[in-house]
Amino acid sequence: MALHIETAGENPPTACDCCGNVTNAVWGYVYDGDIPIAAYFVHWTSNKEDHHPNFDFLVGTWGNDSVNDKQLISFIYNATQAGGGSFMAIDSTDRPAAGSELCSVALKRDEVINDGQLMGLASEIIDAIWLGDPRIQEIREFGANA
Repeated sequence: MALHIETAGENPPTACDCCGNVTNAVWGYVYDGDIPIAAYFVHWTSNKEDHHPNFDFLVGTWGNDSVNDKQLISFIYNATQAGGGSFMAIDSTDRPAAGSELCSVALKRDEVINDGQLMGLASEIIDAIWLGDPRIQEIREFGANA
């Protein structure tokens, strides 16, 4: 499966509650060919790689409002390790998208990592966003500078 993204929007930068640095949020859609399979949301704080950027995906059927099957999957990007960063699945129940009417279920970490097919899809989605969204360049640099 060769996934690609379409960028969609971004929030105006805000100040982080704990450090005052700029906090960013961008989103878009992930496609398999012409079919949208997920919406994605990326949140990070500028100049604070130890705040671990969040990557949230609503995976399911898009374009048919009568189907509510979207599962929320969430990851953090840990760029504080020597040699670059890594992604880790986290519980998505406390993420902002969990409260969206679009979300039918917010998955816990164990539900994602114990489902090989879902984890494989999540890895492909991460790759598509990582390589395709120019707005997250700062996050890619976090890992390069760790």
